Amino acid sequence: MKRNFKTKNAQMNPPRQQRGMALAISLVLLVVVTLVGLAGMRGTIFQERMAGGAYDRETGFQAAEAALMLGARDFTNNRQAWVDKIDDNASDLDCSDRTCAANPSGVIANKLWASVSSGTTDSDFTAIDSANPPQYVVQLLGDCSSTGAGGGFTGTTDQNEGGPGGTLLANQGQCYRITARAIDPTTAANAERAQVLLQATYRM
Repeated sequence: MKRNFKTKNAQMNPPRQQRGMALAISLVLLVVVTLVGLAGMRGTIFQERMAGGAYDRETGFQAAEAALMLGARDFTNNRQAWVDKIDDNASDLDCSDRTCAANPSGVIANKLWASVSSGTTDSDFTAIDSANPPQYVVQLLGDCSSTGAGGGFTGTTDQNEGGPGGTLLANQGQCYRITARAIDPTTAANAERAQVLLQATYRM
């Protein structure tokens, strides 16, 4: 007995041609997510720099304030030494002719700036930035005068007043300016750092 086997050929329909819409949408979403991530990263970096600048300014202000107080103490305790230093460096430290810059930082030679010593005594100050101790310098402003008649500094505040009556002191004395700075701005490493400068005027 013969059996006839008929072979059936399964016809497979070829897949329809893809148009790539899913791939295009995926790429667009990937680009969007990447841009959002980059924007967030940029904002974080910017905020970090702002926080670092604020911290640098705050620590700089504390260092400059300490240098101003210690500089005033040094000047009052060693006035003659500063007077001699001013005489020896009149072009930088004698402002009695009103030719000195309002901001001497970066103008006066670095060798004339006195650095605050690091330590724990009442005459020392340990800066957070140990590589940049705060500094100060004393300049002669000339005869104190609130009227502008003198050849030196004018417009001083209450140190020229004699008391509640406002009578000018008979001996107005000499005015000196103490300038304190947190860091040396002429150093390349400090170019983009916060520059803190404080000044006080003393009548002697």
